[in-house]
Amino acid sequence: MVARNQHLVPITWGSPVKFSIVQFFVSLLFAVFFVAAVYMSRVFVTVNMIREKVDVTFSGESQSECDLFSGKWVFDNKSYPLYKEADCKFMSDQLSCNKFGREDLYYQHWRWQPHHCDLPRFNATRLLHKLRNKRMVFVGDSLNRGQWVSMVCLLDSAIHNPKMKFLSYVNGSNLISFKAREYNASIEFYWAPLLVESNSDDPVNHRLPERIVKSHSIEKHGRVWTDADILVFNSYLWWRQPHIKVLWGSFEDKNGIYKEVEMLRSYELALKTWSDWLEIHVNRTKTSLFFVSMSPTHERYLLNSPLCMFLNIFFYL
Repeated sequence: MVARNQHLVPITWGSPVKFSIVQFFVSLLFAVFFVAAVYMSRVFVTVNMIREKVDVTFSGESQSECDLFSGKWVFDNKSYPLYKEADCKFMSDQLSCNKFGREDLYYQHWRWQPHHCDLPRFNATRLLHKLRNKRMVFVGDSLNRGQWVSMVCLLDSAIHNPKMKFLSYVNGSNLISFKAREYNASIEFYWAPLLVESNSDDPVNHRLPERIVKSHSIEKHGRVWTDADILVFNSYLWWRQPHIKVLWGSFEDKNGIYKEVEMLRSYELALKTWSDWLEIHVNRTKTSLFFVSMSPTHERYLLNSPLCMFLNIFFYL
């Protein structure tokens, strides 16, 4: 419950102005600079990213490492998709595109192809062996939940005995787990869309008219996943609004201090709290960390916006 006596620091947005041709060109110039920055970042990633050592089959060269970040997406309708939606009993209705009438399923056939090596085909049994006696946790919003469901469906295909796999979930809990008994492996998802504590932490009732975060509080979430062997975080879409109300104090405290903070600043505060927690509480000799930030939105109408079409044409070329 939100406290009644809120100490609210408002934001001055300024007086409204009418759209003009000058604003149009300013917006267009901004879009060009944005595209240029993204393009340069792509070049930087491709050229300068640390090369990963992986177990791969090289084409034409006898090397022991491969630059996974230099490559392209290729259409493969022979070996992809790696699993079929209808064959996975753990698939949720929220992600069942085919079940609810989507006819364009060609997106399932794209795979990443590095320039100088061939990645081995995904092997669910091999991954289960690597996850033996380990705990893998996806932490974040519905996008990471989708990644978790996909991982569960991939592993499900390699466990033929139904008694050797099950889901563990308590109603109202933020945590849901897939257990592979033969391997003593656990692949889990923990709902925390803003990573830090917020009024959107309820896994079911989180669509609220006003979003409030406790940017300096993460212990309630962190103590659940800190001891995992593999942690995959994501957080971005839930921050996409002009400003977010930040709370210093507890939601039950009538004297809590609230302040409306610009989106990027509130995101920065939360990531600082998150990274500090990892630095102090996570054993880096045991735990592998991954973070997914910017990602596509759920809103289909954005795909038809002029800027989005411009970006699509740019990257297609």
